[in-house]
Amino acid sequence: MKLASIRRHMISLLVLMWLIPLHEVAFSGADPGIQGIQTLYDQKDYQKVLEELAKLDSNTVGAPDIRRLKIRTLLRLGKPKDALSDYDDLVQLLKRDDQSILQEVALAFVVVLTQDMREQMRGVAYTALKEWQSPDAISFLQDGLNDGSGLVRALAAEGLAKLDRGRRSERFRRALDDQAALVKEAVLKGLGKSGDDSVIGLVEPLLQEPEVRVRVAAAEALCRFGRKQGCALLAQSGKAPNPDERGAAIRALVDLQGAQVFPVLIEASEHKQPSVRGVAAMGLAHVSKPEAVTVLTRLLKDPLPPVRLAAAVSLGQLNGFDARSPLRKAITEDPDASVRAFVIGGLLEQGERFDELSGPISALANTKEPAVRTALARALARASKENRAEAHATVRSLFADTMPRVRIAAIKSMAKLDGVGALQVLKQGLHDEDDAVRATAGGELLHLMPIRE
Repeated sequence: MKLASIRRHMISLLVLMWLIPLHEVAFSGADPGIQGIQTLYDQKDYQKVLEELAKLDSNTVGAPDIRRLKIRTLLRLGKPKDALSDYDDLVQLLKRDDQSILQEVALAFVVVLTQDMREQMRGVAYTALKEWQSPDAISFLQDGLNDGSGLVRALAAEGLAKLDRGRRSERFRRALDDQAALVKEAVLKGLGKSGDDSVIGLVEPLLQEPEVRVRVAAAEALCRFGRKQGCALLAQSGKAPNPDERGAAIRALVDLQGAQVFPVLIEASEHKQPSVRGVAAMGLAHVSKPEAVTVLTRLLKDPLPPVRLAAAVSLGQLNGFDARSPLRKAITEDPDASVRAFVIGGLLEQGERFDELSGPISALANTKEPAVRTALARALARASKENRAEAHATVRSLFADTMPRVRIAAIKSMAKLDGVGALQVLKQGLHDEDDAVRATAGGELLHLMPIRE
């Protein structure tokens, strides 16, 4: 067991060294001792580098380039926490952030979890890499296609599907043979958006797959290539009795056709299966018609909380329509606190003044249920520009929550609300005691900082 753990750790470090493009410091004309340390670094004798750096006098070791060398050495040794501590010292010296070094430190906190024994932690890491949407992530995401968990492999495939080079890679296309339907679905969706009609021959056989989501994804991909067969099958699946098939097809149709699928969404909104009603509620956010408000208002009274939650989110997203009236009513009438959180998010997105909602927001922020506080942190990210300052203050308080999942939601919302203005908070998140929180903060930092060429 210990050997397996060591092996996974070493693989992680090797991949880390392979990915990160270094901006190495050339110590030309420097003290021979410094040049010798640089030589040790070039020879990848990282432990010896640290030993030699420890022998230097305080003035020498405090120089910015020497500090950068030490930080990178610690990263190569798989010690991102120690590297972060030294990075903080570098910032104090420079009186500013070093974007290149910070990017490497942030990435290290993500990468270290890609080889974690816990599926959930690997999921956090690959979610961060997926959302980074950088060519630098491709090698990691390709490595994730070999993970033992189908869910993790699907996250890796989704990440590759977001990148042109990822979609065109041979390893991505070979993942069509994966045993997990989620992986095949992600690959098919990516291939459909590749614009490369040479993949049609790879897609067509999957119309015969036993898994309905795979068949629907194949039909969607073919429809994107203008194949009438794919479009016809997609329309047929949009009325299928199987709720999984129907829901998957409706999502695809909304993505392809937008408001044109309004009649399909109306019918789906009355389906006996709540999953189909939920898909209809989400799809109606893309229909800029007064009738959409009417249907969503009805779904806001659905018997099941997930459907009501989806309706609240969609009402907030509707452009050109004042949907505040049904949302205001739901704040006082809905029995589910998580739904009320997203009702608040919808109202803030629609432009309702934050101070009008301060009472319900405060009550939810102080509830004992972590799931509700998490929902509130996520929902506040939807605040309109006029409400962002007040929403920021509440989300900032949730960043200090005792539960990691609440802090994770707060970190993501801070990044959405503040953009690059959230940099200092995200750096603070790298110091968190929880692995998943640190990786999430690292991922958000990567997403906000400029992608290196």
